[in-house]
Amino acid sequence: MQDMHCLRKARQAAVQSGASILEAMTVPPAATDPELQRELASIHRSDLTLVCSPLELSLLQSLYCIPGHKLCNAPFFTEAHSQPQHESTRAHFMTIGNWKHPPNRDGVQWLCQSIWPAIRRQLPHAELHIYGAHMSGAAQQYHKPAAGVRVKGFAASLDIMQQYRVCLAPLRYGAGLKGKIMDSWAHGLPVCTTPVGAEGMFPATSQTPEGFPDTQTYRSPGSFLQLWFEAAAHQELQGQCEPWGGLWTADSADAFVQDAVRMYRAEEDWHTWQQRGFELLQNLYNKEARLRIVKDALDAALVEKEGRRKSDFVGQMLWLQQLRATEYFSRWIELKEHHASKTSSA
Repeated sequence: MQDMHCLRKARQAAVQSGASILEAMTVPPAATDPELQRELASIHRSDLTLVCSPLELSLLQSLYCIPGHKLCNAPFFTEAHSQPQHESTRAHFMTIGNWKHPPNRDGVQWLCQSIWPAIRRQLPHAELHIYGAHMSGAAQQYHKPAAGVRVKGFAASLDIMQQYRVCLAPLRYGAGLKGKIMDSWAHGLPVCTTPVGAEGMFPATSQTPEGFPDTQTYRSPGSFLQLWFEAAAHQELQGQCEPWGGLWTADSADAFVQDAVRMYRAEEDWHTWQQRGFELLQNLYNKEARLRIVKDALDAALVEKEGRRKSDFVGQMLWLQQLRATEYFSRWIELKEHHASKTSSA
């Protein structure tokens, strides 16, 4: 499960209706949302679901009451990387993302229209290079070399990240974990993003943050997500945990500009962010450790399959309805064809 589509789309609708980033993050899909119903039903019908985001795993288990044994956190799987190009040889900003993914298109539009002009005024020699697949057509409207913006399109190799000083990930909505952030860290590139971009990749949220209330405290998906963000942000801002691999608390264009300029100009902090990115990759996404967890979950699901299914009342009920629906649909087709055959022979 790369991300909860229903959560991403609910946030998208909120942003497009005028909600702020933080407001949109706490907008849950309604119980009547067909996307939510379809995703929950698919999980209930499965013996095991691999969930990329630890926050979404907690949401599924704590709020939507999915049994814990049916979920396994399976985020990114990374190996050690060689030391990248030195900071002194890096220059300019970059952003990257598949143009067909709505959050990426929205992010580039927000970046070019509301953020970059202010950055450029403070850093007149800096440039913004935009990478991503499928960037022909409408994406070319943002290619404005005179304003320091160059649409580069598809990146044949992510090694291009090693030439830049800061990766910008101006996401206003989305869900799941962000591959662009992991790739940036792997290439020694600190990231400037929003709470949406950092969600689930923050060290405090790789597990329940200290002081996070138990399930009895939530009253809705919105309160769950809001409390989670506030707990994580409090620990970061109060120095209760180590720094992130960049800056992530910007929830407005002005705040994003401030963070981006600070990161570009920083020296000592830049190295701290870079090193922290390497550490997070190793601590949160170590390939050997994460695959061992997934293997253990798969082995347990196979060994305990029959016993789990016998006590999985919701899953079995949904399978019954699915199979009965297929049965009656096949009967309808059979009767339809029989009727058509009789009509043609009459």
